Amino acid sequence: MTRIPAQRVRRRDVILLFALYPLGTFALMYTMGASPWYGLAHIVLTASIMTSFGISRVARVGRAIADDLDTRLDERQLALRNSAYLQSYRFVAALVLLGVIWIALGTDLGYWWIPTTWHEWNAIFWGLFIYLTLLPSAILAWREPDRHDELEFADA
Repeated sequence: MTRIPAQRVRRRDVILLFALYPLGTFALMYTMGASPWYGLAHIVLTASIMTSFGISRVARVGRAIADDLDTRLDERQLALRNSAYLQSYRFVAALVLLGVIWIALGTDLGYWWIPTTWHEWNAIFWGLFIYLTLLPSAILAWREPDRHDELEFADA
């Protein structure tokens, strides 16, 4: 049986995972702007988020169920995995729909910011890449209840 951290630790890791990239990108855009060093700083930010301890823990916990074969999972795990993939699909569909509406109205009416530069589109691409590849694992890590036989591993 795979040892996993306590639910509160996993939820903290998921929140950090989904908050660090937009906050870091926002900070880079407003501190470095069109600096020639922006590209390197963005690569460092993306690499550090993709290799951080919290992300690897979220991926490990979620992928223990999400990427396993159907024959190795019991009915509860299959139901959890299918539910996580369904929730991920719904989230991605809503995100794409809202993104298209945002860009369409922003272009037509000009009320708000829309991405126009290469740096802005690059930040959006890598943000979507990080989130979409880890979304099912993050949902599973968030939902999985604590196992009472592993409470000694709770404060990782």
